Amino acid sequence: MSRTFCAYHPTTPASFYCDACGAYYCSGCISRRDIGGMGRKNVMYLCPKCSCVSEKLAVQNLVEPFWNRLPKFFAYPFNPAVIVFMLVVAGLSAVFAVRSILSFFIMLFLITVPLKYCFAVLKETARGNMLPPKIDERTLTGDINIVFKYWGMYVILSIVTVLVIGFAIRLAYTTSPYAILVILGLYSICAMFLLPAMIIVFATTGSPVKALNPFMFLGIVSRLGKSYFIMFFLLFFLYAAPGMVAYFVRPLLPEFLFNFVVALANVYYSIVMHHLMGYVVLQHHDDLGYEVEVSEDEADRISGHTRPRDAGHALLNRVNILIKDGKYTEAVKLVQDETGGDTGGIELAERYHNLLKMTGRTPEMLEHAGRYLEMLIRAGKEAAYRALYLECVAADPKYDPPAGALFRVASSLSEAGNSQAALEAYNRFIQAHPEDPMTPKAYLMAAQIFHEKMMSTDRAVKVLRRLIKSYPDHEVAGYATKYLRKLEQGA
Repeated sequence: MSRTFCAYHPTTPASFYCDACGAYYCSGCISRRDIGGMGRKNVMYLCPKCSCVSEKLAVQNLVEPFWNRLPKFFAYPFNPAVIVFMLVVAGLSAVFAVRSILSFFIMLFLITVPLKYCFAVLKETARGNMLPPKIDERTLTGDINIVFKYWGMYVILSIVTVLVIGFAIRLAYTTSPYAILVILGLYSICAMFLLPAMIIVFATTGSPVKALNPFMFLGIVSRLGKSYFIMFFLLFFLYAAPGMVAYFVRPLLPEFLFNFVVALANVYYSIVMHHLMGYVVLQHHDDLGYEVEVSEDEADRISGHTRPRDAGHALLNRVNILIKDGKYTEAVKLVQDETGGDTGGIELAERYHNLLKMTGRTPEMLEHAGRYLEMLIRAGKEAAYRALYLECVAADPKYDPPAGALFRVASSLSEAGNSQAALEAYNRFIQAHPEDPMTPKAYLMAAQIFHEKMMSTDRAVKVLRRLIKSYPDHEVAGYATKYLRKLEQGA
């Protein structure tokens, strides 16, 4: 099945379709409106362009081919709770590896519980849940009969194997001694190849009868086609992986650690294998007739795309769509209608600032720049707020931002080595805010720039004298007096 992508995010699978616009959108672009009552909450999905109700696409469109996400399968068990679970199982397996009746029953339990968890992994993944199931009583021991049914299925398969061996022996007596090798070889290959299909049927239905039904497991193989062959190839190596681990670590580790590492590898690769099989079912759920209904959070995890979590980000997406369509005036109006110009977030504030600049709305841009400047200062984006300030001053030499923001910009300009712009900013602060408590410090900073960075001691002296005369009782006056005396003696 070919995948459809968002009209405005070409690499993101689409989740919605607007019939009125004939456009596809991802979960980040679509608008949402909560509806319902009487304790029930439903969501209406609206086209970000025409506000018509949009159709939710099948989850299959979000699912990328499993061979494109192999690293994610191996990373799947690396969840804190799952890691602890695997370590506990491996540790207990190593402790009770000694042969005794008690150890036998404990080891049986240590096989049963991880197997039950692996079935939960396969089933939850097939339903579209990309997070590992919780490690709790329900997951590990609830409906534990499914494990015994699974072993029952293997008992039946063992009986079939014995019958095949008996048939091969009889045929070898009547025809050729090589017949037993041919028959058992073919049987082993077929059984190994079809086993994943049986496990998938069993885990999704819970019925060993259905799992052993040739129409069921052969139907899985037929409907998955090449995907099944690729999956089988991967599962073959995953199944062999614990044996390879055992082969390489055996000479290096003492008995206890060896048992621990091998048990850990068995649990880890079992979880990865069942997650892989579950994902293949999810990828082909339409072909298999498997019903899947996922939440938006699960859909986002499947596609790897995170939708906006608040109204500000949703508005930003709508603005971005209008910008991409070249509708700058409409984008400005949308922001103003939705926020009144008080954008809230930095990204939206940046878009709004650029839109105002592009549409030639200089007074509105300057009015908005004050709030945007304060956002950038709070976020510590020094280069950005310096550039914004200089841009506004170039647009209007009389630009007067908020006092606190102006003082911080002046300091940042000085630290960045732009002494002339820093002096102009301090002078702008002094002229516009003579009663501000920070004004004496602005005088002092200006004097230091004149003396230390522009080598203009005379101008520094004049600034210090004005500071001491205008603010004789301020806390910086004493320091300014000493500084002035030092400069005058040096001169």
